Amino acid sequence: MSAIRSRGRRPIVLLVAGAILVASPVRAQSCSTSSSLLASLQTWSAPLDRRVSLHVRDISLRDALDRVSSDARIRLSYVSEAIPLDNRVCASFDAIPVGEALGLLLRGTPVLPISAGGEHVVLTPSETPGNSEQSERVPRVLDRVVVTGGAIEAPVRRLTVAMNVVSGAELSRYAEGNLAQALSDLVPGLWVWQSAPTSLVAHYGSIRGTSSFGSSYPKIYVDGIELANPLLITQFTPETVERIEVIRGPQGAALYGSDAISGVINIVTRHDGSNGGASTVARSAVGAASSAYMPRSAITQDHAITVREGSSAQSGSASFTSGGVGEYLPGAFARHTTGNAGFRLVRSRLIATGTARIFVSESADPSSPLFRDSVSATRIGQATPQSVQEYTLGGTATIVQSERWTHAIVAGFDGSRLMNLVDYHTPLPSASGPDLGTAGGNANLGTLRLSSIARLGDADKLATTLTFSGENSLLDFRSQPDTVSVQTANGSAVASVVRRWTSAGVAQANVSWRDAGYITAGLRVERNETLGSNRTVSMLPMLGAAVLHDYGLLTVKLRSAYGRGIRPATTSMRETAWFDPRGQARLLSLAPEEQSGIETGIDLYVGKTFGLQLTRYDQLASGLIQRVAYAAASDPNQGPPPAGGYPQSPVAPEDRRISYLFQNVGEITNRGWEVKSDLNIASLALNGTFSTVDSRVRQVAQGYVGDLRVGDRMLEVPERTGSVSAAWTGGGWTTFVMASRSWDWIDYDRIALAGAFSNSAQTDAELVGQQLRNYWLKYSGVTRLRASIGRTLYRGLSLNLSGENLLNRQHGEPDNVTVVPGRTLSFGLRAVM
Repeated sequence: MSAIRSRGRRPIVLLVAGAILVASPVRAQSCSTSSSLLASLQTWSAPLDRRVSLHVRDISLRDALDRVSSDARIRLSYVSEAIPLDNRVCASFDAIPVGEALGLLLRGTPVLPISAGGEHVVLTPSETPGNSEQSERVPRVLDRVVVTGGAIEAPVRRLTVAMNVVSGAELSRYAEGNLAQALSDLVPGLWVWQSAPTSLVAHYGSIRGTSSFGSSYPKIYVDGIELANPLLITQFTPETVERIEVIRGPQGAALYGSDAISGVINIVTRHDGSNGGASTVARSAVGAASSAYMPRSAITQDHAITVREGSSAQSGSASFTSGGVGEYLPGAFARHTTGNAGFRLVRSRLIATGTARIFVSESADPSSPLFRDSVSATRIGQATPQSVQEYTLGGTATIVQSERWTHAIVAGFDGSRLMNLVDYHTPLPSASGPDLGTAGGNANLGTLRLSSIARLGDADKLATTLTFSGENSLLDFRSQPDTVSVQTANGSAVASVVRRWTSAGVAQANVSWRDAGYITAGLRVERNETLGSNRTVSMLPMLGAAVLHDYGLLTVKLRSAYGRGIRPATTSMRETAWFDPRGQARLLSLAPEEQSGIETGIDLYVGKTFGLQLTRYDQLASGLIQRVAYAAASDPNQGPPPAGGYPQSPVAPEDRRISYLFQNVGEITNRGWEVKSDLNIASLALNGTFSTVDSRVRQVAQGYVGDLRVGDRMLEVPERTGSVSAAWTGGGWTTFVMASRSWDWIDYDRIALAGAFSNSAQTDAELVGQQLRNYWLKYSGVTRLRASIGRTLYRGLSLNLSGENLLNRQHGEPDNVTVVPGRTLSFGLRAVM
């Protein structure tokens, strides 16, 4: 007997091949039966006559198909683009033919299961016109299944927070899989500054405002494996990406813990097979980047090869990527190499995946040619090669104990090695030693997370999903011995070493009523040894609610959620990157950074043709840490400075004594709006985003000696950001155009500061504290424009012409000294074998 659970309408009962099927033409895309097909097939040819059983609720169609093929011991082949593999499925049947089971799962899709001989089954396109039931079955955006926001896959319709998904196909439109640019263009409320290709770290301008000074960042996972340093993820091989799931704000901290105060990004890699023998995808692109600072264009390269093999039930893949850019500035270069590998194994009650990744990058980052002063230029920039090595290894296992209980295990390791990273995140050079000019070190993070999920109740009425998780992690990071000021008794420099143990327990409840009303409540209790001397335990709550209704093709969803997040003062980013090479955040016992707030929004969808997402957020951040410049005393043993620093006299630039002190600033409010819209008509896809943010100082901490005052806008946070794009595919052609812009932000006038630093008539005290406000500069905005056009030449062979920075703007973002390559045109070939 087989049954398909439905929602919201009177069931249809059919007698097919001796089994009773219960179906309903409602919202759950894959939860119904094709009566016209199944009723006409009373017998099935081998291997479609093999008997299978399946009991699932709210898993992806991909996982359901893979479990059926594994249980029946068949090899299932299909074209991914023809089937909504990320749609949710809820089904329950025992000992029915494979053909019948596939018909149940694939109801409403234009494919039919056909025996191809032996153990091979092909899902082939169907030319049979859909009946009236099928016409009611429209694909819906909220039917898709995602991982972020839960311990296992769950439908988007039940989320009470705003989530955006970037597909691997969308990422492939960006040169070298530029993750920073893709997120800025496609995710509202998130903006990553366009950094020079010689910069090896991401620079987030806004994630619903600011959550730190110069080090705002989301918590990033790759297949559920936490990364030790999120700022190192600047690009990702598009061929290995299935989708990127993004949650903004502190609402995700209840599940993902400390460091998630800005949001969470989960990169889900591809684990599909080749539907036959080995499949290879190779691409190669070469281009030229213009520059006003070089007599000739710089050469750019991007090459990749990806190999896949296996079936939907058991597959493996590997890829290799290499690329770089030549001299767009005198002495500048950047090159990178990436290797990825993965596997997926599906059994009737087990889905296991493995992921491995290594990324190596090296660059020379010379002084900006916009500096007019040689002293400032030599002290702020350098041409010494800097390098980054990053590696990730781990796996996940989902064990289906029963229809009610599911268990998940995630175990992984991520590490990084950084050398000689240039620090541009201080307004002035430091006179307390060369260690503040460059930074580096090692960071290693091991994580083990166990989760159990219980599904209770009747999905047609009141249903509850309970999640219980336990997590342990060890983060070990140390800064370069030759770039720190930590001294031993005999005066020699030693590395700063920190080990952070984190243990956490999570309980979360998701309650749904008639699959139309949802409440989510969660609490994470976390013990973190680096939260500070006065606290080691934090409690991170989350509460959300959503109401949803389908009006024919139109789906309307109202949602609201509250969350609270926390970030320790001591992080691997501060101690091994630019921010805290001397471990001040740890030695000064600074308070952790915290953020809490609420978001409220409405989502409107018309099938998968049109979508509109509107969100209002109001968040309060406290304890944000700033590296404050002060005029140091002539006696290095003298304590911290009074307000304004120690008395100074005019000095030559080489004798200046400007140092930096980490301080908790006070309280910051982050408020704004986010809008995202999508329109898909036949072969044309239009997309747009727009965001506003008002990030201001609400309160200044006692003893703060920096340049901010109550009511000030936060530095480097754009007031507005937006983007529009158009993509068209048809007749063997593909085209893509994207324009994005950021408006109105405040940052330092770094050229004027460099000149003042070199002016011996000015004292150190005139360049620090409140005097730095004299060097604030309002930047009006910058526009990015990119486009590409491609043509299929022959089966599996295509060519592509793309252009980056078509407006040829080489500076102006986020300050007036950063220089990027000019207009870049590249030509590439792609072959599928």
